[in-house]
Amino acid sequence: MTPRMQMTHVRLSWIFILAGALSCSRCDEATSVVDAGPVDAGPQVLTEAEPNDSAEKALVIDRTTVVEATLGAEAQKPDEDWYAFKASLPRTVDLTVTTPMGGDIALEIVDPTRTVLASINAAGAGGSERLPNLDVSGTVLVRVVTMKKGVGGAYTLTAVFRERQPGFELEPNDRKVDATQVQLGQAVSGFLAHPGDVDLYRFELPTPDEAAPEAAPVDADAGEVDAGAEDAGVTVDAGTLPEPKTALRVDVSAIDGVVVELQLLTEAEAVLFQSRSRESFGLSLRNVGVRQSDRVLYVAIRSAPLSTAKDAKRGFNADRQYTLTVVPEEAGASAEYEPNDELAKATDLPPNSYREGFINPRGDADHFKLTTDGPSIVKVQLTGVEKVDLQLSVVRPVEGKADEVILKVNEGGTKEPELLNNVRCDGVCWFRVEGVARKVDGKWVKEDENADQSYRLTTTVVPDDGSEEREPNNTPDAGTPLTFGRPVRGTIYPKKDLDYFLLDLHDRQVKTPISAQLIGVLKVDVGLYLHRLEDGKLTLVQTSDSAKGDKAETIRFSAEPGTYLFEVRDVKNRESNFQDSYQLTVDEGD
Repeated sequence: MTPRMQMTHVRLSWIFILAGALSCSRCDEATSVVDAGPVDAGPQVLTEAEPNDSAEKALVIDRTTVVEATLGAEAQKPDEDWYAFKASLPRTVDLTVTTPMGGDIALEIVDPTRTVLASINAAGAGGSERLPNLDVSGTVLVRVVTMKKGVGGAYTLTAVFRERQPGFELEPNDRKVDATQVQLGQAVSGFLAHPGDVDLYRFELPTPDEAAPEAAPVDADAGEVDAGAEDAGVTVDAGTLPEPKTALRVDVSAIDGVVVELQLLTEAEAVLFQSRSRESFGLSLRNVGVRQSDRVLYVAIRSAPLSTAKDAKRGFNADRQYTLTVVPEEAGASAEYEPNDELAKATDLPPNSYREGFINPRGDADHFKLTTDGPSIVKVQLTGVEKVDLQLSVVRPVEGKADEVILKVNEGGTKEPELLNNVRCDGVCWFRVEGVARKVDGKWVKEDENADQSYRLTTTVVPDDGSEEREPNNTPDAGTPLTFGRPVRGTIYPKKDLDYFLLDLHDRQVKTPISAQLIGVLKVDVGLYLHRLEDGKLTLVQTSDSAKGDKAETIRFSAEPGTYLFEVRDVKNRESNFQDSYQLTVDEGD
C-alpha cells in the first residue's frame, strides 16, 4: 500500500467513526446521554508544500501530525525538506519517516543555530528512520535529506506528540550540555535507536563529607592488632594513602540485537571506567570506583560493533528500551574499586583488614596493593563464590614487560577458598584475584562471572623476624636465610610446594659440622634434602626422607666452605597442609 493509499484509509476510518457518532445521536431520546467531550479527530494530516529546503521555510508541526511529502529527484544535489517542531509545553515526539521507493534518507536534528545535534541513517535503502523520544521544548528543526542524487519520491513523516514520561531520556543527549539529569538510585530508561546514538546521563555525587567512608574494616579473624605498638609493623605512611573513592553499582538491562558499551566520565570527560556487554545481554558492574573529589559523574551508553570484524556493524533497536541504574554499593569502605585490572590501578588493601570484590564482567581481574612498614610476612585468605573458580596470585611489575606472577594458588574449585601463607612483603606487594581459564571449543577463555556474590580478600600481617619462611622460596636464588640454632617454620602449601633455605658458609676457613632436624606435619610426608650451590648449579649431597607424617627427619654433614641449600618438600609430591607448620632447625656441631 502506497503512502497516499495509507492516508486515504486513515481518512475513511475517521469518517466511519464520525458517522457512527452521528447515528447514535438519533437514538431513543429516553436514553441518558453522557457528554464525553470533543471527539478525537485523529492526527493532523498535512501535505508538504515546496519550497521547504531551508530552516526559514520549514513546515511547522505543533501537534500529532502525518505529513505526505515528496523528495525531488534532482541530479545536481540531493533534495532536502525542513520541518519545525514546536510546543507551548515540553513534549516528547516519536518521529518516523518512511523512505521513497528505492531511496535512502537521513534525518538530522538541528538547533536554531544550525548545529546538527543528531544524524540518523540506520535503516538503509527502503527502510524507515525512527527517533522515538525527540525532546521538543520550544522549537526543534528536523531536516529530511535523500542520500542519493537523482533519487526521490513520496514519503510519509509521522510525528506523535506525547506528554513527558518521567524517568526517560530525551534526545538528542549525546553532548554534555544536553545530558539527561538523573539522581543516584533513580532508574532511567532510553533507546539506542540508531547506530550512532549516544545517551549521556549526568549524576551529581555526594560531597566528600556525605560520602566519607568509615574507618578501614578490621577482620575479626585476623587476630588482635595493637595499632599503637611500635613493633606492630602495620603502620602506613599517610603520604602513601590513595585518594578516597566511592564504590558504585551500575546496571544496564539488555537490548535485543545490541552490544552495549558503557563509559563513566569525569566532568572533564576523562574516562574513569568502561565496559561492554555481549550481544543481547545487559551489564551489571560492581564496585566501580569514583573519586570523592568528583562532584559530577557522566554515564555514556552507546552501541558497540557486533563483532571484531573490520566492517562490523553496530546494532540498534528503536522498539526495545533499556534501563540504567547507578547506586552506591553497600560494601562502603571495604569495597574494591574498579577499574583495577592492572597494577597501576590496584585497590589499596589495608594490613590486617579486608576488601570485598566481584569477578564481573567476564574476564575481570582485580589487583590489590598492600603497603607495610618494613619487611613483613603476610597471610592472604580469599573466600570462594558461586559460579566462579577463583585463583589468587602474587605479582610484581617488570619494567617494559608484562607483570610477573611469582606465586599462584588454585587449590579449591567453585565456592571453595584459596590461601597463601608466609608471603614476603618488604614495603609493597601486589595480589591478583581472577577466575580460572577454561577450555571452550579448543580455546582457553575466562567466561565465568558473578555480579551477585562478592569474595573477601583478607590480610594478616606480622613483622618478618626470621622465624617464618619467606614465600616464594621455590628457587635457589629465593631461598629463605638460615641462622644456626634458630628454628624456622614453613608450610607445604599449595600442592607440589617446595621450600629452599639458604645456609651461607663462605666465611668459614675449614669444614663445618652441621646438624639439621626437620619436624614434620600431619598428612604430608616431608623430606629434607641438602644441596651445595656452585656456579649456579645444585649438587645433592645428602637426603633424609624415610619418615612418615609428623616424624622427624635428620641430616648430619661436614660442610666445606661455600653455599648450601636445604630443600623441604612432600616426598610424594601430591599432598599439602595449609594449617600445620613444619619446623627446620640447623645447628653447628654434631
